[in-house]
Order: sequence, then structure tokens, then C-alpha cells
Amino acid sequence: MKSAVLVSAPGTSQGKTLVATALCAALTRTGHTVQAYKVGPDYIDASLYRRVCGRPAYNVDLWLDGEAGVLRHVRRTRGHADALVFEGMMGLFDGDDEGETSTARVATLLDIPVILVLDLWTCSQTAAALALGCFQYDPRLRPAGVILNRTGGERHARTVRQACERAGLRVLATVPHDPAFNAGERQLGLDPAAVEERAPAIERLAEYLGEQLPLDELFPAGKHVQAGEAAADDCGVPPVPIAFAHDDAFWFTYAESHEALRAAGAQPVAFSPLHDRTLPAGVRGLWIGGGYPELHAQALEANPAMRHAIADAVRSGLPTYAECGGLMYLAERLKTADGCYTMAGVLRGSTSMIQPRLRIGYRHARTLVQTPLDPANCALRGYEFHYASNRLHEAPAYAFDVGGHDGAHRPNLLAAFLHRHFLPGDAAITRFVAACARSGA
Repeated sequence: MKSAVLVSAPGTSQGKTLVATALCAALTRTGHTVQAYKVGPDYIDASLYRRVCGRPAYNVDLWLDGEAGVLRHVRRTRGHADALVFEGMMGLFDGDDEGETSTARVATLLDIPVILVLDLWTCSQTAAALALGCFQYDPRLRPAGVILNRTGGERHARTVRQACERAGLRVLATVPHDPAFNAGERQLGLDPAAVEERAPAIERLAEYLGEQLPLDELFPAGKHVQAGEAAADDCGVPPVPIAFAHDDAFWFTYAESHEALRAAGAQPVAFSPLHDRTLPAGVRGLWIGGGYPELHAQALEANPAMRHAIADAVRSGLPTYAECGGLMYLAERLKTADGCYTMAGVLRGSTSMIQPRLRIGYRHARTLVQTPLDPANCALRGYEFHYASNRLHEAPAYAFDVGGHDGAHRPNLLAAFLHRHFLPGDAAITRFVAACARSGA
């Protein structure tokens, strides 16, 4: 793939997100139209790229979408961008047990050269050996070069640079250990609550890298640009309005999900469970994605008008999909270290952030019943990332078998901790929009 690079690292917390984000900012400064992608299911990093690039960022995930799905997704979303920047997940070869869904596999599938970020804070020449090993481990990889991050001074940087050159590796840039380039971290990514506060660090690093990186070589302007797939023709049928939650408590919804809804004939209509008092008028479906409801539990409780409006709408049959944080909001109570808060009460029981335990990883799932999105006994793939435990009393109406029971089901409702990566044309989205259309008939 031309005019594209993939930024990765030997492991997590080595600076690849900050470097990739700053690279996007540097390209934007020089007049490039940048399309950013995040390898894997991460929501947080993708939100940062949207701010920097001024357009939605997308996720590519071989485990969730398969090779054909990833190829179609990139072809559809690259649009008229003349620079594509991919950020890897975890380490370069991390993924499933066989490594077939790793960042490295994405790079070879899409034929994208790799920039490897090396954190030098705890090593010196060994970093060159580590980088060489990464590139030789899979000879299909195309090295673009390495970026030396958190160097301890000019001598340290020079020593590692020389080691890389002896190994035949091109050093594209060096970044000193400097608080000015610190963007902070939270859980498994950059802090979403401090995007604006961290923007100066990104901009400073963008300027610093822009003076070193061969941007014109990596991204030849005006060359090899391909248009994305054309949008579906308007068939003249009015779109089905579907309310989707979007505020500081609920923002873990992929850009792809909105586009999938539109492609299926829906019109997503944003609303805020924190601040609005009722659902948007005339909506025929409800979508509440994940987020951090536990950080806003008091404010969610303090808006009973919205809680009651949602409860009444779901009980009246409004087709509803709730994911992770959305499920927590639909329960009767949410327990945190600060107290127990009243939520919407659609689902009997509570969820809790007291003594949180991280549940994370890809999941095979099978539907136990027919839902507004899926037929019964349907095999699907998803991603689990949450700390909450639940004491829901919805049995026997569990939604999924994921090696244990997950989620809750009503004829018009699917709520689960399982995250899903919907793409335009997804059969589950088509079913959901059709159910929403029937609800207003």
C-alpha cells in the first residue's frame, strides 16, 4: 500500500500512540489529508486521531473482521486521503495464540512499511538487536525504520543510532526524554479526559518530528491516492431515526457503527443521558454504547427525567441495543467506591465497580435466544473490556454464551458486556434497523 505507514513497538507503553498521533499532526501541518487507523478494538486512541486529523479514525481488526473484512474496510474508508497512518496494538507480534491477528499480520496483509518505536529509557544498544529481531522474525515485513524514544541525552542517542546503523536499520528520528512530550496514560491508552490538556504535547512532538522525518519520502504528495468505495444511492426511503447516547459518560461507539447504521437506512440522532431530559422526538430505536458511566454515576442519577424516559421507552417496545457501559446504565443500580446510584431500572439488579477486576480479551459468542440483532444459535465474535461485575437477575433470559453467560435479553432489547465491531453491510445492523422501522409502523 502506497503513502501509508504502520507505527508499532516491541511492547506496550513505549510511546507508539504519542508518536503516531504526532506523525498525523505533522502531516496535517504540511497540508496532507490524513486517514488514521487503530489496529485492534481500542476506542480511546481512535478518538485522539479524530481530533488531530479532523476526520473519523477507524479500527482494523483481523480477529473480529477477518482478512476480507479488513481489506474492504480500508478500501472503503481511505477516501481521498493522501496519507494513511496505522497504529498497532500491544507489541508488533501480539494477538491470538498463532499470531495471525497481530499488528505484523495487518502490515503484511496490507503491504504497509513499519516504523518501530523503541523506548530507550531502560536500555541502549540492545534496542538495535531487539528491532533487528522483530524485522527478521517475519521476513515479509517491510521496515521503514525506527524512532528512538526517550533517549537519555545526545551520547545515548548517538550510541543507539550507531548500533542501529550497524544492524542495517534506518533511524528516522530520535525523541529525548522530556516532560514536554509526556501525554499521560490511563488504563490501556492515553487519557480520554485530558485530550485537550495533552494537545500541546502532541503539537510539540509533531513539530519536533516534522523536522526529522522524511515525510515527502514516506508520503509522496498527490501520488497513489485511491478513492474509497462510493456511498450507496439514496433510494428515496426516509431514514429510520435511532437515538444514540453520546456524552462524557457514553462515547465508546465506533465511527464504523454509525456508518453501518446509515448504510442500513438509519439516521443516528445523538442525545445525552447526562444532560438531556428526554429522548429525541420521533426516534424508533435506541443505542447506548460503552464509556465511563461509573465516573458520572452521580450525574446520571441526578437526571431522573432521562432515566424514566428511557425506561418507559424500552418497556413500551422500543428496539434497544446497549453495550457494556450501556448495560450498566440500564440496570437498577450502579455501585462505586463513592456510593450506590440509581440508574434506569430496565434490567433487574445492579452492576458494581467495587473491587473491580479487569476482564479483557477476544471472545467467541453464541446467541442463546433471538435478539433484535441476531437469530438464535448464531455464532459471532466480540471483544470484552470491562472492570465491572454484575448482579443482574435476568435468568433465564441471558443473551450470549461466551464460555459463561453474558448479557440480558428482552424481545426488543439486547444488552451485554460484549463489544462488537459492526461494519457497513453487517447482517446484525440490518436486522436491528429493520426492527426499528417496524416499531414505528
